[in-house]
Amino acid sequence: MKRLITFFLLVPFIAFSQNEVSVWDLNLLEKTPIVEETTLKQEAGLKSIFYSGVEYNGKPTKVYAYYGYPKTKKPSDGYPAVVLVHGGGGTAIAEWVRVWNDKGYVALSMDLEGHLPSAHHKDRVGFEGAGPSRYGVFHDNDKPIKDQWYYHAVAQVILANSFLRSLDDVDKENIGVTGVSWGGMLTSTVAGVDQRFRFAIPIYGCGFLNGTDGAMGKHFKNGNQAYRDNLLNNFEGQKYLPLAKMPMLFINGSNDHHFPIPASVASYKAPKSDSYLYIEDQLGHGHPPAWKVKESYLFADAVVYNKPIMSIQKTEMDLSKGLISAVVKNTKAVEAVVFYTEDNKQWEKRNWKKAAAIIKGKKVSAEISRNSTAAYLFITDENGMTLSSEVKINNIVN
Repeated sequence: MKRLITFFLLVPFIAFSQNEVSVWDLNLLEKTPIVEETTLKQEAGLKSIFYSGVEYNGKPTKVYAYYGYPKTKKPSDGYPAVVLVHGGGGTAIAEWVRVWNDKGYVALSMDLEGHLPSAHHKDRVGFEGAGPSRYGVFHDNDKPIKDQWYYHAVAQVILANSFLRSLDDVDKENIGVTGVSWGGMLTSTVAGVDQRFRFAIPIYGCGFLNGTDGAMGKHFKNGNQAYRDNLLNNFEGQKYLPLAKMPMLFINGSNDHHFPIPASVASYKAPKSDSYLYIEDQLGHGHPPAWKVKESYLFADAVVYNKPIMSIQKTEMDLSKGLISAVVKNTKAVEAVVFYTEDNKQWEKRNWKKAAAIIKGKKVSAEISRNSTAAYLFITDENGMTLSSEVKINNIVN
């Protein structure tokens, strides 16, 4: 006879004191960096700059970035703003800046790997004063912490915030951060380090990757304890997410190759601040697919302009009855579906089935297979924002 055990996550959760000091010197990073405009790699309508970074191998560094302004009238308190953190192999991306400019935000996108931007990675060149480039998946762990790429990338994101805060036309109290893939990992770390950010939106990338079956999680299994200790003690989002104070939205796809659902759910549950989840079935992995998720912009606007955000609570799954349910608060649910899978294989290979859900007042419920290994509700509210309930995960034990 089979016994069904419902559990939240098999990923270890580690709590850290708010007083624990990170490896980054905020007294330094929260100062306005030195900025110089440049004519290199200019893009129409945008500013091209270098801003000062932190020392690398004992020498000063600088970072290339684009930033731009909306064409709309400036609000009385200044424009809200956002720091855009690219993924692996990415660079400063002018198109991404324009996307957020069109949404009414001042936006900045920097190159985190010491290059001048180019559409093709092979065509990118370095410049005098560049910091380190990313080397594999934390494979520079044998270097001093302050010479490792991830240390520099986080510092460069914080310094971008400090720069935006120095601009007269920017509302210093409404600057957010969002990142894609590696940028999502960095955003997850930064959210617990730089408490000045108003909101944070990690896309794909997250924390709590140790023990997961995606491409990133597999690097924890390399048998190198020093590698693991360096990553978990200094950089990984699972250390810093419990310290985050700003509202956060975690976005991912149901079958992401690098960042499986359990890591996203653990990350979503870690902050003590308001936290939200969006899991889209078969969401592609990359910058353009990430930009197309409208919830990023709806969420940012809701935080900045103090609009209500749908809260999905009390998610419960009863496989003996073949049911999943949740309670919606703050806004009204107008449409809902359920996604469930009966597979027990690697997360990226699971097939998800979709079915209608029923809305009765604040309660949303749906029938699912009694053989489900995971399920979640996907709910749209009266403001057009769609969010996911907690993904309920089950383990079948003989």
